[in-house]
Amino acid sequence: MERLKWITRRSAVGLAATAFGVLITSQALKAQAYRYNQEHRRPVDATIQDLQRIASNNTYSRKENERYDNAMRHLSQFEERLREGRFDKDKLDEAIGDVQHVLDNNPMHGRAREVLTRDVWELRRLRAHYDRYRYGG
Repeated sequence: MERLKWITRRSAVGLAATAFGVLITSQALKAQAYRYNQEHRRPVDATIQDLQRIASNNTYSRKENERYDNAMRHLSQFEERLREGRFDKDKLDEAIGDVQHVLDNNPMHGRAREVLTRDVWELRRLRAHYDRYRYGG
């Protein structure tokens, strides 16, 4: 009976180790699945430039400036990870949320609002279709 318990424990440990190995391998393959694509930087760069231009043309409160800074910082962090070969959807989601927060809470002229709305749409399209994404397409 004692031998049977030992074999069962040994089998359970072996099964757990195998499962862990499969998990690690699948995560490594998932991480390797993304190949850097210069096209993915275009909507990020455009959004950063638009945020900089809109922010520089107006005087904002401290809180409004923080919203612009957060959006630009998170977009830059996402772009940095792209260059490292990682498509970080969580960081992109955070950046999209920041730009949307600027749209929802900061005063701006109609044209500036249209530009940022288009940028958010393009970033969401990148997130949803990064494997076959083309800027503006």
